[in-house]
Amino acid sequence: LTNEMKGPLNEDHLILAMRVLQNKCFVGLLEEFDLSLQLFESYFGWSKVGDAAKRKECTQKIESRKDNANNHPTLDEDEGGEIWGLLEQKNLYDMRLYEFALGLYEKEKEKYGGDIVVEVVGDGSLPSPPPPSPPPPVPPPPTPPPQEPSPPEIDPNEPPVVQHPKYDPYNWNENAPKYNNINNYPEASEEGGWELHPQKNNMPSTLMDDPSKVTLPPELEARYTQLSIGFTDIEKPFDKSKNLAIFWHIPKCGGGILEQLLSNCIGLVEANKVGSREGHQNDETLTVVTHDGSQYVNVDTTTPNGIEHAKELHLASSGLADVALTSYLYDAASLFTNNGNTVRGKCFTMLRHPIKRAVSIFYYLKETEFGDANLSIFKDMSLEEYARSQWCEENWMVRFLTNEMKGALTEDHLTLAMRVLQNKCFVGLLEEFDASLLRYEMYFNWGKVGDKAKRTECTKMMEQQSDTSDTLHPVEEGDEVWSLLEQKNLFDMKLYEFALDLYEEFSGYG
Repeated sequence: LTNEMKGPLNEDHLILAMRVLQNKCFVGLLEEFDLSLQLFESYFGWSKVGDAAKRKECTQKIESRKDNANNHPTLDEDEGGEIWGLLEQKNLYDMRLYEFALGLYEKEKEKYGGDIVVEVVGDGSLPSPPPPSPPPPVPPPPTPPPQEPSPPEIDPNEPPVVQHPKYDPYNWNENAPKYNNINNYPEASEEGGWELHPQKNNMPSTLMDDPSKVTLPPELEARYTQLSIGFTDIEKPFDKSKNLAIFWHIPKCGGGILEQLLSNCIGLVEANKVGSREGHQNDETLTVVTHDGSQYVNVDTTTPNGIEHAKELHLASSGLADVALTSYLYDAASLFTNNGNTVRGKCFTMLRHPIKRAVSIFYYLKETEFGDANLSIFKDMSLEEYARSQWCEENWMVRFLTNEMKGALTEDHLTLAMRVLQNKCFVGLLEEFDASLLRYEMYFNWGKVGDKAKRTECTKMMEQQSDTSDTLHPVEEGDEVWSLLEQKNLFDMKLYEFALDLYEEFSGYG
């Protein structure tokens, strides 16, 4: 209906298709075949053509034929399960157009249906329409001359009030590279970027439920149990003698600035990657090293291999680190499995709107000099080209919170990610950076650490270094680029909305 035979579709294509149906097509439904045929006859004046008896006999004969029917089991939304969801995923715009067409059909029945009576023919396999309406008690006024069908109340010149499309057009790209579960973006090209997958039933029905009360598939329940062994619930107060603060680092969410604030301004001893530099990555005993005036434990908790090394050196029970930073929560949970469960992790994190984060990642890749020829592809790439490419991330947060680095995501993955955030992570927001920092200090009792005057001066200086991509490269909701990035990060968008509620729930801290 839009003559767009290849490439991604967007809201504008759907609106054009709606407008064509509304203004240029008289709609019938296969599900109401008999009534649709008589509506066609009424509209086009065909009921006055030919012999009436012959027409009726011929129509019954044609409708009783089954040589064009396929012998297959029926499929409905409730029983179809994954198959229904997969087919729906590929046809989301058509689904919405069909719903719009149902409204047009009802308008046509009101205008041209009159007292049409549909006779069931053949074996009655076609759906029967409702019985004819009783005659009105008062004769209606004279019927005006036939006119073209009046348009429905929906104005296609305005965007329809519908949910944003869940369809990911980029799953057409069969050559998309594998999803690369790395945290270091300059190395992204080594594995070839991220694989894109269709997302079944992207608008989760579990959003209104408490994620902790939703039963997940055994495999995902086991993953939550794995995290629970290492991380204690955030509703329990922080106890430095029994807990190690673990910052779940989401790239381009202020983690770099926060890392410097915690070490340089508050004076905490950190375990990240700094302490493993200058030949310390292979140290066989733990110690605290000084780098640019700040203190770090001599391990690297930002990589799975580094976490394994830190585990072997008993980082968690050493008491040397005040906080450890990582993107790999499932690997980090293993830090607490060799200390008799005497020490467990306390997760906290800083979130950012997924679309703004994606924009920031692009300009980081585009404007940073990595000295890597493989990354030169981003230099001449526009943001829209990036959003359409296989390099653009897909639901980073949900994947890392569920340890599902490749393959299709489902509602269950989103529910698990919500449960982890709800029970295991103290949530802060980049958009509320100052308030979030204050909350961290109160929850972890960091307000009593370091010199207060130095903390205030240092904090202001660090905050001036914050990411400015939102103001330098603004992207507005409703823009083409916004829609493209949203389509690739629908689960992360839902998780972010859920996190906003969690943030409000912890308003008592600051």
